[in-house]
Amino acid sequence: MDRPGPFPTLLSPRFGFLAAWLVWVQMCFGMVTVGAAFADMIATITGAKALLSNDFFIGIIVIAIFWLITFLIIKGVPITAISTYGTIIGLFIPLAVLLIFGTIFAFTHNPGAFAPSAADKILPDLSDLGTLSKLSGIIFLFAGMEQASNFANRIDNPRKNYPRAIILATCLTAGLFTYAGLVTDALVAEGNIALADPAQAFSVIFSGWNIPWVTAVIAGMIALSCITEISAWTVGPSRSMLRCAREGSLPPVFQKTNRHDIPVALMLLQAVIVTGIALIFVFIPGTNGVFNTILTMAVALYCIVYIFIILSGIIYRRRHPNEKRAFQIPGGKVGMWVTSIVGLAGIAFVMGTSFIPPESLKTSEYPTYILFMLLGITVLVAIPLIIYHLRKPAWKAADPTPPQGSPLRK
Repeated sequence: MDRPGPFPTLLSPRFGFLAAWLVWVQMCFGMVTVGAAFADMIATITGAKALLSNDFFIGIIVIAIFWLITFLIIKGVPITAISTYGTIIGLFIPLAVLLIFGTIFAFTHNPGAFAPSAADKILPDLSDLGTLSKLSGIIFLFAGMEQASNFANRIDNPRKNYPRAIILATCLTAGLFTYAGLVTDALVAEGNIALADPAQAFSVIFSGWNIPWVTAVIAGMIALSCITEISAWTVGPSRSMLRCAREGSLPPVFQKTNRHDIPVALMLLQAVIVTGIALIFVFIPGTNGVFNTILTMAVALYCIVYIFIILSGIIYRRRHPNEKRAFQIPGGKVGMWVTSIVGLAGIAFVMGTSFIPPESLKTSEYPTYILFMLLGITVLVAIPLIIYHLRKPAWKAADPTPPQGSPLRK
């Protein structure tokens, strides 16, 4: 067996807690962006277009909807049961409508939209670093895809079928959303795309065809998808944090669950964090810039988690080189190292681009943006490390495992 080397000392349980914390906190940033989209859908449905750029309205709606969903989950209301239907109705159907009707509208109103020269818009202009800041929005689409590995052992022949499924899912997601981006670019004038308004392109299509009420219907469907996503992610990351609490990384108050097996203290703390992030919309002007900044912070925090995942894979292979696994990266040690190095290089690139101010910000706002990213990442990484350092032996639960049948055991 290979000598473990220095990595196990680096990736101690301390860093396991840090990883769980970062997944939990980045979810708070991510859900604020989803809540902002929900707020814009409410404005679209009601016809109050002025509210689409109203920072106060967006901030208040984000806070209100997250607290409402948190309260319903704590009370045991099964709102997560709509997740499948919400995804179909609020994501797949609107995406199909955009791809089909958006293409028809673009060809009939802007014939040059899909000319060969338009394909240049797929790749970022490396001469303009501001365009690289848009990479965070793309990466956010794929964040969390590693969670599918939990189901690898449930499929037939995972060694072959699991990587095929991941590659297929990645290609479909990249292809469909890249084309959706081209369609949106063809419909909305350059520089006027509102990141927090998913119904913007639909408004162009159906207002152009004199049936604007269809946009309100699509907005309602997207709003349902937002509710679905928020409700699903409100409980999910809290499961890892509950396990960390029961392992002794958090005070005992965070170990308690109610009769619905919901960690109430963690859920309330989560809502407070989301409220603090949402207040950024209220006090910092510029909805588009704020949305992009919050989204970028979520991606940057998740990148740190991916670094831990890759390093953990290296460590595990070095410590247990002969263990049989359902799935293993082809190529032995060489394949493992090549994959890991490419992955770490990609993460470093994404992290670097996250510090490039987005085009939506003014030049005078660049220092504030960079300072926000630096301080935000530093503080959010330091907090769990300090908590772990101050932990007490009495914090550890007698039985860290959730009760049999608890949804938190899944």
